[in-house]
Amino acid sequence: MKFLKAAASEVIGLFVGDWTQTIVSIVILAAGWLVVSRIHQIGIGFIVAVALAAQLVIATRLEARRRA
Repeated sequence: MKFLKAAASEVIGLFVGDWTQTIVSIVILAAGWLVVSRIHQIGIGFIVAVALAAQLVIATRLEARRRA
């Protein structure tokens, strides 16, 4: 059982390198979906895309600082 758990953890780790970044991305997407479903505006998708891009830049900078 430990082997299967370790193997599953490694496979998930291949796709999810940083859990914090993944959770923040999911929260941004969920908030964007909630807003778009309530307020039917075209520009909201652009705002969500900018928020995801900013989150990626911030996470990359933090990772670079941590490794330096």
